[in-house]
Amino acid sequence: MRALRKKKVEVPIVAVTGGKGGTGKTTVAVNLAAGLSAKGLKVMLVDTDVDGPCCATLLGVKLENGDAVKTFKPKINEKRCVGCKKCVDVCHEHALVGLQGKTPRLFEELCSGCKACQLVCEYGAVEEGWKTIGKIYTAETNGLRLVTGELEPTEPRSPVMARATVLRAMSELQNSGYDAAIVDTAPGVHNAVAQPLWVSDFALAVTEPTPLGAHDLKFILDLARELELPAEIVLNKADVPGGLKDELLSISRERGVGIAAEIPLDGELLRSYISGEPLVKNSPNSPAAKALLSLIQHVHKRVKGGET
Repeated sequence: MRALRKKKVEVPIVAVTGGKGGTGKTTVAVNLAAGLSAKGLKVMLVDTDVDGPCCATLLGVKLENGDAVKTFKPKINEKRCVGCKKCVDVCHEHALVGLQGKTPRLFEELCSGCKACQLVCEYGAVEEGWKTIGKIYTAETNGLRLVTGELEPTEPRSPVMARATVLRAMSELQNSGYDAAIVDTAPGVHNAVAQPLWVSDFALAVTEPTPLGAHDLKFILDLARELELPAEIVLNKADVPGGLKDELLSISRERGVGIAAEIPLDGELLRSYISGEPLVKNSPNSPAAKALLSLIQHVHKRVKGGET
């Protein structure tokens, strides 16, 4: 699987991921990117959580003038269609439905844009059509380059949008002299999460000491293992009363995956979120900021030392 993860850029890419949503993944990604930038590195922050991107919110950035991402949408020419059903039979998504001798009907929300229907049509009845599934925004802020993918409301194709965002970032990284890229992934272990992990060199799995946090940590570590992607754990809200920190430490030992940082509960995190400024800049002496600064130093060593 490592061979499948080959990328076309030499820039070290760190994925900030995590099976469960709401663990603080974006907070870690934003502060990590800002901290590395403060150390003099040229950093790109890539938000591939296309269903709910919020890196821009944490940075106080307003996203404007995005570039549309479009996918193929078949248009059936009724005058040319003979009702042979070949396009219907080849569609594994069942986006085309029709009876023999009838013009097929398209269920747009099921269409993945693979063009198989167009390839098998001998009569030229499946014509080119396109639909916008989302936009990619870019911005410069806090010394960072921000690349954000955002899926259109009701669009179901998160993996396609996540992939387009990854490819946009790869294109910019190829010739722009960046020292590192931090990628904020979607929560979970689905295809949209795998898209950025394919191009990453190292992953930080952000979790919390709750039953679901422990449960989903195992899944994201399993995915990283399948991709032969080196990973470490970031334990957020580490000192939450009644938390399952010992269980997470046990998972760490069992999997042979180290704990990169333990971030305590800290009210300053909420205040930095509201202010739209990274905690490591807004309140560097707060308990959570000190833990994040330690993580930044740890990742900086990996990036500059070529360990990623």
